[in-house]
Amino acid sequence: MNYTVCNDFPIPFFNNHETPCVSLFMPTQPLVFNRKKDMLAFKNLVKKIEQSLELKYNNKDIKQLVLKLKALEDDVSLWNHTSFGLALFADVNEVMIYLINQEVKELAIVSKSFHIKPLVEYFQSIETFDILALDINAFAIYKANLHHIEQVILPSTVKTSLIDILGSDKTESYLTHGVYGGAHDGSTFHGHGGKSDDIDIDRIKFFRYVDQQVLEHVSKKSQLPLILLAQKNNQFDFKKLSKNSYLMDVSIDGSMKDFSDENVLDSIKAIQLDRFDLMMRNIINQYHTSIHHELGSDQLIIILKALLQGKVELLMIENNITIPGQIDYEKSQIIRSELIDPDTDDLLDDMIEYAIKTGTKVYMLEKEHMPSASAISAIFRFK
Repeated sequence: MNYTVCNDFPIPFFNNHETPCVSLFMPTQPLVFNRKKDMLAFKNLVKKIEQSLELKYNNKDIKQLVLKLKALEDDVSLWNHTSFGLALFADVNEVMIYLINQEVKELAIVSKSFHIKPLVEYFQSIETFDILALDINAFAIYKANLHHIEQVILPSTVKTSLIDILGSDKTESYLTHGVYGGAHDGSTFHGHGGKSDDIDIDRIKFFRYVDQQVLEHVSKKSQLPLILLAQKNNQFDFKKLSKNSYLMDVSIDGSMKDFSDENVLDSIKAIQLDRFDLMMRNIINQYHTSIHHELGSDQLIIILKALLQGKVELLMIENNITIPGQIDYEKSQIIRSELIDPDTDDLLDDMIEYAIKTGTKVYMLEKEHMPSASAISAIFRFK
């Protein structure tokens, strides 16, 4: 069975929505011995999808699509690699799957467009960071988000230990060859004694080299926020000399040799949640200012017309809210209908898809975090 496993958002949208679109979400178990339970749950959802398709389409139109889905029911290579959730998007031509590291609610929808709100909500709080793990005389680079961390292999020309960088310029009395994990070459060095002034000179030389190499070979290429993982005294000295504009004010205290991946991911989660909360507070303040200047709205039809005219800069939509219907794009009108109709989707979902395609930012929020009593709010670029 051919399908694409996707890791990034937005999904590679299908260009043709003339054929039925299937959107399926389900919680899964990360342990292999639970795969039969997941496979059975998926099989039951496929039955629901098949029944929904039969309400509108004849066997010939849906046969190929149903066969694609049924082929996944016993695909051990898929079910052996699930995590906490699965999202599937399919039409007669293609099947795309997301293996999600977070539990999702079970859902199966057939319509003329994809139901992507749960995916928007999942990805909106995932930010990728570069991590500089810096000890007093060695460093390594990692890339991480809320769910995954991996080491970045630097070019062979980049030296990662103080003894290799300074060579004959090092302070001999300072370095001994104690080895522990931390740098990607498998070794770092720690000091015992020596003249404090010489030690500081060596350390500052090393830090300047690290800063230059990370900026040139990592930050300028990835353009990701850079988190420093270091002991506090090293954090202060490194940040004081750093010329890397991607280096964040917030740091992780400690040494990589003392951290497990789980420790780092926990720190990343805390940093990410704080950044997301601050961003949303700023956005909501911006929304209230925009309302005062008539550059925002919480009225569905006004926002729809503005969206189709390219005026909307940002959408905020309440999660767990569904408005059944379709959009008449030519007339900028809403056609209300029942969600059970296979030609019907969630109006809010269709607006999200249109927004993402046209470069408008979208955020899904809990009801208590919405800036108004409406299920949708928007900030406009211009009147």
